[in-house]
Formats: sequence, C-alpha cells, structure tokens
Amino acid sequence: MIRVTGLMTNREVIASHDQAIDNLYDVDRQISSGKQFETPGDAPGRMGESLRINRNLSVTRRIIENAREGANRLKLMESILDQVGTLLIRAKGLAIRMANDTMTAEDRRVGAQELKRTLEQVVSLANTKAGEQYLFSGTNVTRPPFHFTDPKLNPGSVAYLGNHRSETVQQGFSPRQREAGLMPVTEAGDRILGNSAADPFGNKPLPVMRRFLLGLLSNDQPQITRSIDELDRTIHSVTERAAVLGTRERAIRTTVDRLEKYTISQKTLKSQNEDVDVPKAVSKLALNQNFLALSTKASRDILRNTQNVLFS
Repeated sequence: MIRVTGLMTNREVIASHDQAIDNLYDVDRQISSGKQFETPGDAPGRMGESLRINRNLSVTRRIIENAREGANRLKLMESILDQVGTLLIRAKGLAIRMANDTMTAEDRRVGAQELKRTLEQVVSLANTKAGEQYLFSGTNVTRPPFHFTDPKLNPGSVAYLGNHRSETVQQGFSPRQREAGLMPVTEAGDRILGNSAADPFGNKPLPVMRRFLLGLLSNDQPQITRSIDELDRTIHSVTERAAVLGTRERAIRTTVDRLEKYTISQKTLKSQNEDVDVPKAVSKLALNQNFLALSTKASRDILRNTQNVLFS
C-alpha cells in the first residue's frame, strides 16, 4: 500500500511538472504575440466571439461606405435643385418683364432665346452624374434622363428617359439582424421636373417653361401672364423637394455617426477578447516560473529517492 501511494504521488508531481511547462509556454506565447489565442484550439469560446465581432464589423463597414456614398449623392442632388430653383426664379423674372404691355413681338422673340438658354441649363443640371451614374434617372443610371426631342419642330419639348425606381442605402444594423429601413438616394427626375414631351400640360417646371416659351414665340400675352403664377408654383415645389433631399442626407449622416460609434465599441470588445493584458501576463509568467522551479526540484527529489531504492 505504501508503494502504490508513493507511485501515485510521483505521477502527480510529474504531471504537475508537465502542466507547469505547458502553462509557461502558453503565457510566453501570449506575451510574444500579444494575443490570448492563435488557433481555435487555444480558446474556442474566444475564437467564436472574435469571429462574430469580425462579421459585425464587416457588415457595418459595408453599410457605412454605402451610406456615405448615398449621403454625398443626396447633398449633390439638393444643390442641383437649389440651382434649378434659381433658374426658375430667373425665368419668372423674365415672364414678369415679357408680360408688360409695352413689349413687342420682337422683344418677346428675344426673350424666348433667353428662356431657351435657361431651359438648357435646367436640363443640363438634371443630367448631372455622380461618378458614372446619373442622379435623376431612377435606377436607370447609365443614360441621361432628359433630352430635347426636336428643338426645331417642338421647341422646349423635353422627354424623360429614366424609370420610377430608386436606389437605396441601408440605414442601420444590429448584431442579430439588419433591421433599419432603406433610404432612397436617387430620384425619378420627371416627378420633380416633369416631362413636357409626354405631359405638355403638366404643372411641373419643364412643361411650364415650354408653355412659356411657346407663348413668347407666338407673342401670346395671356399665356405669358399665366406663366408667372405657374413658375412661382414650380419654384415652391422644387424648393420643397430640395429640402426633402437635405433631410434625407442629414438622416443618413446621423446613421453613419451612430454606426461609427458602434464600430468603435465592437473593436473595443474585440481587443478585450483577443489582446493580452501584458502586466497581468508577466505576473502570471513569473508565478509559473516559480511553480516550475518547485516542480523541477520535486521531480529531482523523486528521481533521487527512486534511485536510492533501486540501487541500495
């Protein structure tokens, strides 16, 4: 019985010695790499948590990139509509002048040329691109949304070639599911500016400007006079739409700020999960070194006792 107990004690001391060596190796590896684990076998739970955090960071980074691009688009679109509004104000001022009884047919033909130039500027702005994509063509972003149909036969007639769908960006993310709504970042241009080729009697800027142009070319004073109020309404509608786009842009910027804070918190969790607390690890290293020294001495004593028993 004494021999069995002694044998078991010897085995326990040797096992403790081996464990001390393993612990010392693990702590030394952590200090050298700065990480608490390098392979899934080192710490399966921590590895799984890091994989989850990495997935969250990847998805969030993609959402932020798309949201920033969308916000930049919306800001540009708002600026464009502000410029269109300025051109409409200029057209209204022209209408007020041309409605005066003192204006002759020749005066109004000259005014028509000025209005044509203003209309061309409006169409040019409506065909603005962000990068390689047109902003006011819905999702049909590879071709200009507006074009003059036939300047000679149909003066001022502008057709819309885009569609009525919208490209969107995601506004949020949670670790469990993507749940925030989608924000449109393109516009169907005819819903803002109209389509004077398909809807010549519409109340949006392009049809209104075309009727004003035809009134000038035909010296139609009543039509010119009506254009004053019609243009005034288009100014208000375009200004309101620009404000809507500005609100969208600010909402997306807020989303980006929130997601950037979320990214920082996830990176902090990742660091806490992976990175080694160096002072604590050094203290643990010293403790393991002391334990190893003790277990080494105990192992030598056991070996010496065993030799004494065998050769005495």
